Amino acid sequence: MRKLSWLGWCTLVASSALLCACGGGGSSSGGSSGSMSGTPTSPPPAPASGAGAGSAAPVTASKLDAAITAAKAAASSDPLCDTSTLGDFYWEIGDAASDAPLVSNTQGGGSITATSRFDIASASKFVFGAYVLEKKGIDAVRSDPSLHDGLRFLSGYTGFNDNACIGKLTIGACYAAGNQANTTLPDPNTQGRFYYDSGHDQKLAAVDLGLSSFTSKQLDQEYQTTLGLSSGFSMAPLEPLMAGGLFASATDYAQFLRRIMRQQLVIGAHLGEDATCAQPATCPDKAIYSPVVLLNEPWSYSYNHWVESENGNGTVDAYSSPGKFGFYPWISPDRKYYGILSRHDTQQAGAGSISARCGRQIRKAFLAVMQPST
Repeated sequence: MRKLSWLGWCTLVASSALLCACGGGGSSSGGSSGSMSGTPTSPPPAPASGAGAGSAAPVTASKLDAAITAAKAAASSDPLCDTSTLGDFYWEIGDAASDAPLVSNTQGGGSITATSRFDIASASKFVFGAYVLEKKGIDAVRSDPSLHDGLRFLSGYTGFNDNACIGKLTIGACYAAGNQANTTLPDPNTQGRFYYDSGHDQKLAAVDLGLSSFTSKQLDQEYQTTLGLSSGFSMAPLEPLMAGGLFASATDYAQFLRRIMRQQLVIGAHLGEDATCAQPATCPDKAIYSPVVLLNEPWSYSYNHWVESENGNGTVDAYSSPGKFGFYPWISPDRKYYGILSRHDTQQAGAGSISARCGRQIRKAFLAVMQPST
């Protein structure tokens, strides 16, 4: 259950300038101060399709060992990964070629492992985005404004109440309850501008994808059949919220990320494409409400996933989908590596942002060795 609203979590951490990447919908928010650099306009070229696409180029054992050592050092000693703040957590980094992580570890008391299964909150969004592209195809998504705008949170279906979905049996019932049964028209005040909210995905599922009558169990089966998800993924039985209701472990999610990187899923060739500016301070004419106002970085939003960029100017640091309870998955810009930081914190404000800040420190340490600057 989501005990605090998205804004409630974010307000509590505003003074720390952290990203509050949540599992649910949006709410009204003021702009962020400070100037921003430009957002990424397009991702790097996707690797060629076929077996092994997106996997890392061969590296020497000594280089990999050095990268592993650097990642472990970051996880254990970087101030942003201090377990006094994060509590126990598990993390891993892998590539597309291997079915096991290249490096993984538990931090803290060891209570969190690769198979610890949690409500992954907004990490659910990445899965739904992959599902829509798989069912419809990229050409249909781009040619249909409902799909194209909905997946980039421009549809105007905003003001959704996630908590109203609790106790609902079907996707359609969740959609009606979250919108207070006002489901016919988008909000003209938010339509065409980025607004982080669960309503976009719930409308797409209930109306455009024809899943209104689906129960959580039926959706689980649909995801398994269409995306090849493991049975470890499941939607909350009495809260079929597309943007934030999935449960999974790091092991389950890693399999999904590898399928993306191997281009076994359509979304694998389209990460970061058609991204829209998601930072009101950078583009007030294009974005109204976004969690990244607190991070003060020019991130953008693609097909139900974030395009991370600390510095803007066309740079991409990762494709990701952080969840507000602390589950943080990412894929590197070249699609060679993925990472996950797994924990579950329903008490601490900004749990998702705290995980993202630690996770990217581990990523930076690893990639600095594997992909040194030229």
